[in-house]
Amino acid sequence: MAEPAGSEFPVTWERPSDPALSWEFDDMHTPLPLAPLAGDYSRMIAHGIAYRFRHFGLPIRFHCRVINHFAYFADELLAPESDLPEIRQRSIEQRRAHAQHVRRYWEEEVLPVLRETYAWMRAAPVETASLAEVAAIWEEAWARARRLWELHFMTNAGSYQSLDDLADLYESLVPGARPDEGLSLVQGLPNDLHSVQRDLYRLAEQARASPGVAERIIQDPHRAIAALPRVQGGGTFLAALQNFLATHGHLGQPFDDLAYPSWGDEPTLLLTELRKRLLSPDEDPERRRQRQAAQANALAASVRARLQERLDDLRRFEEALALALEAGPLTEGHNYWLDRMLQAHVRRLALRVGARLVSANALADAADVFFLYAAEVPTLLREPAGRRAEVAGRRADLEQWRGVKPPKTLGKPPPPPPPSRFERPPQEQSEDRLLRGTGACAGMGRGPARIVVALEDFARVQSGDVLVCPSSNPSWVPLFGIIAGLVTNTGGVLSHAAVVAREFGVPAVVGTGVATERLRDGQLVEVDGTAGEVRLL
Repeated sequence: MAEPAGSEFPVTWERPSDPALSWEFDDMHTPLPLAPLAGDYSRMIAHGIAYRFRHFGLPIRFHCRVINHFAYFADELLAPESDLPEIRQRSIEQRRAHAQHVRRYWEEEVLPVLRETYAWMRAAPVETASLAEVAAIWEEAWARARRLWELHFMTNAGSYQSLDDLADLYESLVPGARPDEGLSLVQGLPNDLHSVQRDLYRLAEQARASPGVAERIIQDPHRAIAALPRVQGGGTFLAALQNFLATHGHLGQPFDDLAYPSWGDEPTLLLTELRKRLLSPDEDPERRRQRQAAQANALAASVRARLQERLDDLRRFEEALALALEAGPLTEGHNYWLDRMLQAHVRRLALRVGARLVSANALADAADVFFLYAAEVPTLLREPAGRRAEVAGRRADLEQWRGVKPPKTLGKPPPPPPPSRFERPPQEQSEDRLLRGTGACAGMGRGPARIVVALEDFARVQSGDVLVCPSSNPSWVPLFGIIAGLVTNTGGVLSHAAVVAREFGVPAVVGTGVATERLRDGQLVEVDGTAGEVRLL
């Protein structure tokens, strides 16, 4: 079933019932058009969300459609509309119960499975197995990845709920609190985000200690790796770089799109970030973390002082804070270990399989595998046939959609969304020199706006810039160590961008809806993370 011909965004629905659902464009995780294999990966993510609904016994089906290369998601309610308030409340109660043991669940059930899966993907004999065996490896890899996305959404069900409950309680105990204020109680804990910054800082310091190494990286980070073996101290630095990549090399992709390489795939992406630190030395991240932790402890102490004669409220606060301190860090920990690491492993496996298809004369280049659908790959491995012309056509079709702004919603007009700290509807923007959003990290920051909507834009972000982007994830952490402020199109105070901003004390305004369109690259702006406003200067 298709929308009328001539529509600027024509839609062919998969099912007759699809137009009756409210479809929302996922501009937070995949703001750019997706190649076919990346689109199937988005469907896999949706499978994880659908699994959580089934696990909790909720009468909701979750769907993903990739329409004109853009990912859209929709809930399908399998109960009367009048039951929706009760279903939502039941979902909260189940997530709240899960939060009580989500840390143990993560450590005892999730981490062992993902580690075993990653080891299996790395060891899979793609290069030496028969094509039929590679087809079986591919099918098992996608089944294993689907299972990890199930575990992903069970993990964040509890971790996000622990922070939601802490924020709710804080706002009830501290009238007039900012939306982000209660969540800053859990900032500054040693976690994966701080580990990335700390290790990057140490790597930069090691490069700085060898002038020849630093000079090569500053002059040309793209050719530095080839040149460093001939430079004094270069071998030692390269060993340190490999150690860093062995730990954090799965980061680097700006969005949930298999087309993007990780630092491990293209180390020059990392050296480009390292060059910025060599030109403008950064504060020791551990000192910054301790400062953020001290602010969190001071805020907790102020709440305890406020409640010293309200013992029941004090008990509720201590319980909520303890749970949030235990479970809350998983909101980004799972992103580091699962979202980013799984994407890197699936991408590398796909390229290895693509290379076998090149050897079988089915593809011209290993990266052409991204222009196949997941179900086509094992079929092509079992019965190789040339797909070059089809890949070229799909590549050209994808290029036609670059630069197109897809509708935010399709199908049935969406109802008012339930309250959510992860993503809030953007506010009306009625003033020429002011953008309004949600204050995600208090404070003031001023600098030139740097619009980042693709991986190649990362290199343009310099010390003192204000980062303006659709959203972020742990791959963006190196930028948070040098920017003066953050402005995003999407998200609320619990979005990835907001959590990272608070961890590094970056004044932030999220959920403006239009920042990457309204702001000009290089334009001087002021970010007021306390008021949730961005002023054009």
